[in-house]
Amino acid sequence: MSRQDWLDQAAAYVLGALDEEERIAFEDRLAVDPELREEVRSYAEVVPTPTPAVTPVQPPSHLREKILSQVRSETPSAPEEAARTPQVKPLPPRSNPIPWVLFAASLALAVAFALATRVANDRALTAESALQTAESALQSALDENSRKDELLSTFLGPNVRTASLSSTGEAPSAHLFWNAEDNQVMVAAFNLPPAPSGRVYQLWGIADGEDPVSLGLFQTGEDGTALAVQPVPPGLSFTLSAVTEEPDGGSPQPTTTPFLVGEWSAAP
Repeated sequence: MSRQDWLDQAAAYVLGALDEEERIAFEDRLAVDPELREEVRSYAEVVPTPTPAVTPVQPPSHLREKILSQVRSETPSAPEEAARTPQVKPLPPRSNPIPWVLFAASLALAVAFALATRVANDRALTAESALQTAESALQSALDENSRKDELLSTFLGPNVRTASLSSTGEAPSAHLFWNAEDNQVMVAAFNLPPAPSGRVYQLWGIADGEDPVSLGLFQTGEDGTALAVQPVPPGLSFTLSAVTEEPDGGSPQPTTTPFLVGEWSAAP
């Protein structure tokens, strides 16, 4: 049987007009011929499916021949058929989207949970760091208050001597507090720019007719202030104090002219 004969039988096959032997032969050919399957599919799309309640009846042979003859006479040639007959392409099988939706939802939940956990951990670390900073600041404040109380007790007692050091100009200035019992002196400097690199300020105690004695080194901050407590050699007595600028580490004796000088108050 030629290919055209098989194609001609497609309509009869869809209509159920083939006898048992022809139907079996046609279905065998249908299993190996994609073009024939496409032809059957095109007919099946326009031919209504028989109602299940109706029992198929084998048509008389003369009716079958009449239908086949009519179908052959109305079947266009191959080029015309290709131009007029829409090409029906099989639809790709569709996978069930539900598993993918569930997977995407689970992934989104996992990512959201991970992000929430990370944010919570970061916040906990930030809170812990802030708490540690606050505790450190509080301890520093307590230590500073304790130091201030100690300084007030040491340098504002009845046996403390004072001195005000000033320059010949408007600035800078310094105030000194000397506790002879505790052998300590405190210097509070104001409007004094930091000493240049490699230089430092040195405080001196000066007694009449004696060489100056170093009372320690200090440096001011960027705001031009300083608060330093220095030890005083036991038994030392002096009536003047002065400040000079010296090399780092200080000098045994002043190497520059004092720019701050002042007298000490009388002993109590």
